[in-house]
Parts: sequence; structure tokens; C-alpha cells
Amino acid sequence: MDVIAVKMSSLRPQSKVLKEGDSIPKDAVIKRTHSDCGVHILMPDEVGREWDDLRDDSNVLGSVWIAQAYVPTLHKLREWKVILIGGRPVYTVHAKYNEGKATWSWEPVDSFYSLEEFRYVLK
Repeated sequence: MDVIAVKMSSLRPQSKVLKEGDSIPKDAVIKRTHSDCGVHILMPDEVGREWDDLRDDSNVLGSVWIAQAYVPTLHKLREWKVILIGGRPVYTVHAKYNEGKATWSWEPVDSFYSLEEFRYVLK
């Protein structure tokens, strides 16, 4: 996907693992690993982006917080999340943001273009 984004000069979000006490960028999306289907995602304008609040939501052993550049089209068009095991995709979901409820939901994706098909389209 990154190769395709580079060829198309598309924005792709840069991510940085946050260590406790790091400055939290005001314009970044804050995400926690080991989250429950996107429950631990804070958009740039949401409350709860201080370390006291984040610490309260870090109750899963090994979880970390990540600051990811905010890309408006991801919020609008949604995001595909691919679970890889041994370098192979085993499960894909389409994550969607519900503006009214200010929550994320997801649905399984069972048909999509392969990267090879995307490459063919770009030629």
C-alpha cells in the first residue's frame, strides 16, 4: 500500500510511539495499541489527550500510545485495517467513524483488490 501511495503522491499518515511524558501533538490522532475495535482513538479536537487521562486507559500490559498525523481523507473515507500474521494478511476490517456518536465501528472486508491488481491499474 505504501508503494502505491508513493506512486500516487498520496498523503499517508506518519506515526510515532509516545513515551509517557512526551509532548502530545495537538494536530495528531492519538491511538492506543491493544484497543477494543478503535475504542482508544482520540481525534485532534477531543478531550482526554493529557497523560493523566491516557495513563488511565493504559491498563493492558504492553499497550502503547501512538501519535499519528491527522489526514482528513482518512476520517472522511474511512480506513482499512489489515491483521498480518507471519507477513500474510489474515483479516481485514473497514473502520468507519460515526460523527453523531463520536465512535468508531468496523465491518469485515471479504472482497478487495490485491496489491498486484492495484499495481496493474496504476501502470
